[in-house]
Amino acid sequence: MALVNLKDILNAAQRQHYAVGAFNVVSLESLQAILEAATKTRSPVILNVAEVHFKYVDLETSSPAIRRAAQKAPVPVALHLDHGVSFEAVMRALRAGFTSLMFDGSTCAYEENVEKTRQIVKMAHAIGVTVEAELGHVGGAEGSSEAAEDKGLFTDPKQAEDFVLRTQVDALAVAIGSAHGLYKAKPQLDFARLSEIRQAVGVPLVLHGGSGIPDDDFRRAIQLGISKINVYTEMAQIACRRIREIMERDPSFISFPDLLIAAREAMRDLVMEKIAVFGAKDVCAAPNSCASCPGCAE
Repeated sequence: MALVNLKDILNAAQRQHYAVGAFNVVSLESLQAILEAATKTRSPVILNVAEVHFKYVDLETSSPAIRRAAQKAPVPVALHLDHGVSFEAVMRALRAGFTSLMFDGSTCAYEENVEKTRQIVKMAHAIGVTVEAELGHVGGAEGSSEAAEDKGLFTDPKQAEDFVLRTQVDALAVAIGSAHGLYKAKPQLDFARLSEIRQAVGVPLVLHGGSGIPDDDFRRAIQLGISKINVYTEMAQIACRRIREIMERDPSFISFPDLLIAAREAMRDLVMEKIAVFGAKDVCAAPNSCASCPGCAE
């Protein structure tokens, strides 16, 4: 099945009230885990490669293998730059054949975020690549042991309307109480704010910091307009836990490849669970289930 962009799969998710999971690729094992999970659950999926993870993933060397694996999957797959904060990262992703990208100008002043995002959208759209942007600021850091949130940085609904209109982004990441990393307490999502944002903008909305959010909160957020959910920290956590369990049972264990297989299986099972919670399980099973997707049109 051909690689797709965000518009191809998120518009269907928005119409049918499910969310597509976006999971980070940091190794061959995580790539295999994500694609195995999407195939088993017959769900579209988004492969995230974050700029902060370029130290783990050599973009130019790894991208051909990631693209090939995605093209062989029997479900729609988008290859997405996650949290691209530099123009260099955006250009590297475009040259590497990514079908979608996120430009994260959330730490910039508002007008600067608008202008930078607008320029990147214009460039990306010219070659059929979709763009996600962030307004407000989702706190914390990918894979960190603590997540933090600041209500002063939450997305303003009126500003969101202006931002989408002026930039023409294809998806908008919103700050409503989620954060990257592990939460110290149960996150308190601002559902009223999310509802206002949904009413103000028409593009699919994105929830970052999905690790640790209760399932019922995911379901409510999806009904209120979230169409893409990012998850990474829980993947890293469960892979480390599985390896730790093996080493604690047998400290003399030295089969490194078997550790990688165990980590992959743990991540695969977690991704399958998330896909089910997001309501995306079996959406690729019915004919024309997502009419905008090239795979369903075949």
